[in-house]
Amino acid sequence: MNKIFLPILGLFFLVGCKDVKKEEKDQHENKQPNIVFILADDLGNSDLGFTGSDLHQTPNLDKFAKESMYFDHGMSAHPTCQPSRIGIQTGKFPAHVGAVSHGDLRKVAGTGNELPKEEVTIGTALKMSGYTTAHIGKWHVGTNENSPENRGYDVDIASNQFCCPPSYFAPFRTTVHGDYRDELANIQGLEEYPDGYNLTDALSMEAVKYIKSQKGDKPFFLNLAFYAVHTPIQGKKNLVNKYKKLITPTSRHRNPTYAAMVETLDDGVGRVLKALKDSGLADNTIVVFTSDNGGAKYANITDNYPLRDGKGSSYEGGYRVPVIVKWPGVTKPNSVSHERVIGYDFYPTFLSMAHAEGDEKHNEGLDGYDITPVLRKPDSKLDQREFHFLKYLSLIHYKIPIVDRNRCVETVIKGDWKLMEFLPMPDNYKGRFELYNIKKDPAEKNNLVSLNPEKVKELKASMERWKNRIDAPRYDMEKFYGGK
Repeated sequence: MNKIFLPILGLFFLVGCKDVKKEEKDQHENKQPNIVFILADDLGNSDLGFTGSDLHQTPNLDKFAKESMYFDHGMSAHPTCQPSRIGIQTGKFPAHVGAVSHGDLRKVAGTGNELPKEEVTIGTALKMSGYTTAHIGKWHVGTNENSPENRGYDVDIASNQFCCPPSYFAPFRTTVHGDYRDELANIQGLEEYPDGYNLTDALSMEAVKYIKSQKGDKPFFLNLAFYAVHTPIQGKKNLVNKYKKLITPTSRHRNPTYAAMVETLDDGVGRVLKALKDSGLADNTIVVFTSDNGGAKYANITDNYPLRDGKGSSYEGGYRVPVIVKWPGVTKPNSVSHERVIGYDFYPTFLSMAHAEGDEKHNEGLDGYDITPVLRKPDSKLDQREFHFLKYLSLIHYKIPIVDRNRCVETVIKGDWKLMEFLPMPDNYKGRFELYNIKKDPAEKNNLVSLNPEKVKELKASMERWKNRIDAPRYDMEKFYGGK
């Protein structure tokens, strides 16, 4: 009798253990997690050690990637920062809200994009579901009534009203006066840091203080947006000297000052990850790391090899960025997804992760995809979609002669195909089409327009349908440039 009873008892015990473990897992996933979103500025697709840099040393991000899921086809919503950040904050194509350049909405010239009042930021959406929210660092999508504290963030630290800091070393204030942009670049709220203190270090220290202040009574969302590695290119002297010695005749990455900035950024990320662990919050905190657009290839700042060009460009080097996601208990360590994901996907994804409803009306207009199915299973496929981009020239980047990086381009990616329509411009440029199979030719070396006229026609029609659907700003050279 005992010989029969004991195995049966053991079977019930094992089943019971599985049920308990499943219940614990369900409770873990149903609990609202903290979310730390770390956004670098102008960090290129190959700027990290694990993504292929032959110079930059990024041990913290390399280790973080091994603990996380990496998307090797991550993209920004735009090849320049203002529209890209608007895409992140709204979950929409930047052009859907009129952001096509660094100018005013639906324009090129102007003082800069402002978030439309009717748009609900991800900060606001998470606050609606009980989160406390904080923004630290670069904002660059609005001023005054559109500053972080007025657009969903309980805490706003070190945001300025311009694209970049006057200096990466304290006191973070301009010494040049007369140009309104100089004053807008000044950074407030970091006065306690001594002269010479590095800005990236200061921002990471502010993030650490915020994390340590959380008592666990409410989940938190931290939007940590470093100014690095945007210009001005300024690095710590000891690190600059270190990298000068590491550059070889065959190095693709050859800028020692930029390399120093990348390492300091990596140190800052490491400091934040350590704070989460030391505070006992790591197991219930999702951490996402990405960049707002591709690396700046001009002025020999960086190289996005094997991709073509960089920031500001509609070639792959302008859009492709690192995307790393660690969701404790969900993402598989050291896993890789080949799905194309993009900046405006984070909005619906964070809502899903947080079990948050957000704003019903705003959600109806979301363009991003919830990528949590891929995070749970890296081999999963998202529904096929088209990626559309409008990049009309910002006057802040407008110089004669115009290089391809600064031309106005309408772009669509569908499957393996990418069509780019370069638009007429006032330097007597008449425009052209370029077509690439970016799976076979990721470096975009072979323009296939003449060999595939039907594909060009198909993708052009798709682009027009998309512009009509979202009421995208229409390109008008006479209106934008006065015909000059």
